[in-house]
Formats: sequence, C-alpha cells, structure tokens
Amino acid sequence: MADIVFVLTQNILPIFVVAGFGFALQRWLGVEKRPLSTIVLNVLSPCLVFSSLVGSQLPGDELVSLALFTVLNVLLMGGVAFLSAKVLRLPRRQTIALMVVTMFVNGGNYGMTLNQLRYGDPGLVRAVVYYTTSTIMLYTIGIFISSMGEMPWKTALRRLLRFPAVYAAVLAIIVYSFQIPLPSPLLRGIEVAGAGAIPVMLLVLGMQLADLKTIAPLRFALPAVGLRLLLGPIAGLLIATLLGLSGLGRSTSIIEASMPPAVFTIILATEFDLEPTAVTSIVLLSTLLSPFTIATTITLLSL
Repeated sequence: MADIVFVLTQNILPIFVVAGFGFALQRWLGVEKRPLSTIVLNVLSPCLVFSSLVGSQLPGDELVSLALFTVLNVLLMGGVAFLSAKVLRLPRRQTIALMVVTMFVNGGNYGMTLNQLRYGDPGLVRAVVYYTTSTIMLYTIGIFISSMGEMPWKTALRRLLRFPAVYAAVLAIIVYSFQIPLPSPLLRGIEVAGAGAIPVMLLVLGMQLADLKTIAPLRFALPAVGLRLLLGPIAGLLIATLLGLSGLGRSTSIIEASMPPAVFTIILATEFDLEPTAVTSIVLLSTLLSPFTIATTITLLSL
C-alpha cells in the first residue's frame, strides 16, 4: 500500500497540478486548444525526441535490444487493439483512437520518473530508450495511423511527410550513430525547447478536462483501459522473455510497457479529430487506475 501511495503522490499528482493550470485557463479564458497542440506536434516534441536520443549513452548491443523490445511491444499492442475493435464492431475513428491509446504509453514524465525513483540513474537511462523509441514510432506510425481516421492512406502518407518530427527522429539517429558533434548553443537551444513539450502537453490535458462534458462509451473505454493496463504488462513480460532481457533492462522495459496511455495521444486526438473527448477520459481513467496495476505488476514479477 505504501508503494501505491508513493507512486500516486510523487508521480501522478504533479501531473494533475500542471493539468489543473490548463483546466483553470480554459474555464476562465476559453483558450483555443488546437494552436497549442500544433506547437507541441511541430516544434516542442521534435526537439524533445532529438535531445533525448542524442544524449543517450547506453552500449550499442543493449540499446538495440531495448529498442527492439519497444518496437515489438508497440506493434503487438496495436495488432491486439485492431482485432479487438473488429470484434466490437467499432467505427473507423474509434478503431483508430483505440489503437493509438493502446500502443503508446506515458513513458516520459511518468515512466522515466518511476524507473529513476526505483533504480536510480541506470534505470532512467534504460527507460529513456523505451521513451525515445516509442516516441519516434508515435511521431511516424502514430501520426500516420491517426491521419487515416479522416483521410485515405496515400493522403495520410503525404501529410506525414510534412511533419518536422519525422525529420527530427531521422536526424537524431544519424547524429547518435555517427557521434556527430553539434554546436553547444544549438544543442542547448533544442534541449530548452524540448523541455517545454511535457508541460504544454499537460496544459492541453487540463484544457481538455475543462471541456469534458461526457465520458467515453463503456464499450469503447473499458477495452481501451483493460488492454493498456492489464494486457500491457503481460505483453511486456512475454516479449522480454522472448528477447532474453534480464536485470535492469528487463525491469525497466516491463514497467514502461505497463504505463497508461501517453498524454500526447490527446494531442493527436485533438489534431486529427479522433474522439478527443473520449480519448481524454480514457487517459484520465487509465492514469488514475495505473498506480494499482503498476504496483501489482512490480510486486508479482519482483521487478
């Protein structure tokens, strides 16, 4: 019980403090959310991806294994979500929204913080690999899938190629792989801009909560929450076993795979009109329930 209270107060409560600012801003001033989500999508988050990946210092073999774990986990969860949507006969937009909230987790301000608190800086470094890899997938595959909620796949692909995040991810991989030195002022500027991504995401979360009039339909919300919080840890355990992960790499990866949906999924839902109200309620409910499921996972698997 003490672990659950610690995670709730130290990792989740600060999130809602910042979201509360966005809530108040929306209620008092009625600020438009779309411009903020566009700024995050096109400027702040690409900077965060670039600075996180370039700053990673893990050995190459372990980095590849952890990155592969992330790719397999995201794709497996996406496939399960798609099949679940077909069984439930969800419409196209809800199918896309279910896939997005199931595939992409809050591995940044929540997952990395929890891993650092449990395992110190070595845990944080490994959690960064999951966060960075999943973020690259979010800004490529995630944006592409989200675009398909409202347009044909060819049009979605053309739109994808206009997003700066795609090029930021590619450039980051090149700089990291070849250890290309960057001018200190440039790198520092990118880091400063990237540091603003998470706070603005949380402000948008609060603004969405202020506009929340209804919750997601149960036939949509329950599968989303169940897949993300209950199946996520199981999928993480299976993939970690398949890849032969051990020690901190295994523990941090499974914990990251157990996180609730990423706050950024609200940005995508807002940007592409993918049931943003329903997605916001799913993110909120999953985040509130996650300390109990994560604490249980850590205890049962001795992470």
